[in-house]
Amino acid sequence: MSKITYKKMFRFSVLGSVFVFSSIALNASAADTSQIPSKPTSPIVLQSGETYDFGGRTLDGSNITDNGLFRCWRKTNVTVKNVTVTNSPRYAFLARDCINATISNFKMTNMTGSVGGIRFDQAGNSNGLTLTDITATDIGGHAVEVWNADGFTIGNIRADRTTGCGVLLNKSKNGTVGTVTGNYNNQGGGYATFRVANGNGPNVRVTKVYSRNSGRGFFSVSGSGGTTVNTVDIASSTSEGIYIQDATNTRVVSGKVRGTPNCRIRGGSGNSISADCGGNIAN
Repeated sequence: MSKITYKKMFRFSVLGSVFVFSSIALNASAADTSQIPSKPTSPIVLQSGETYDFGGRTLDGSNITDNGLFRCWRKTNVTVKNVTVTNSPRYAFLARDCINATISNFKMTNMTGSVGGIRFDQAGNSNGLTLTDITATDIGGHAVEVWNADGFTIGNIRADRTTGCGVLLNKSKNGTVGTVTGNYNNQGGGYATFRVANGNGPNVRVTKVYSRNSGRGFFSVSGSGGTTVNTVDIASSTSEGIYIQDATNTRVVSGKVRGTPNCRIRGGSGNSISADCGGNIAN
C-alpha cells in the first residue's frame, strides 16, 4: 500500500459502540486501511468519497453481532475492495441509502452464523451500485441482497453453501448482472441461486445462471418483470430449476435445465422459457 501523508492520521469518535474512522488528511486520496484492526471490535463506518483498499487482508468479523462489519449509512461514492471477511459477523456489508457504492474483489467465508453477506436494505435507495468479483462460501442467509437500485452493474458472483439465495434482487431496475454461479443455495427450500422478487425490474439483463443442488436455479416472483436471462445451466434443484411465478415479461433465452420439475410458469403474462427443459414446461 502506498504511503499517505496526513496532517493527523485519523480521528476516532465514539457513537455508542461504533468507532468512526474519519480522515482529516490534506491531499489524501484514500482511507488508510492499515489503521483498521484485523479483528474489529466495532463496525467499520464508511465515509463518503473514500476508497478502502485492504490489499488482500482478511478481517475477522466475529465481534460484530449487530449491523454489519462494514456499514454504509447515507453515504455516497464509497469503494471497498480486496478484502476477505470471515467468522460470522451479522452481515459482512450492510448498507442503507448508500449511493454510488463499489464493492470489488470481496470474499466472504465461514459465515454460517451470519444473517447475510452483502445487504443493501429497503430503507433507502442503492442507485449507482457496482459489484464485481464477489465470492461467498458457507453463508447464513443470502450471499448478496439488493433493494431499490435504479441503475446497477453486478459482475460475476459465486456463492456456495448459502441458507438463502446466491443473489437476490428486490425492487431494482435498469441494471446488468454477469454470471451467477451457485452450489447448494438453500437446498431443500424455496430460494434460488438467482432470484428476483418484490416488484423487481424492469430492464434487468443477466448473462448466465449456473446452479447445482439448490432450492431453485432461477426464480422470478411477486410482481417482478422485465428480466431477461441470456442462458442457464441448471441441474439437481430440489424444487423447480426455473420458476416464473406471477411475473411479467420475464424470459430465459437459452440453456439447459434438469430436475423435477425442470421448469414452470404460473400466472403473469409475457413470460417465456426457451431453454431445453427436458420436456414440457409445467404450469
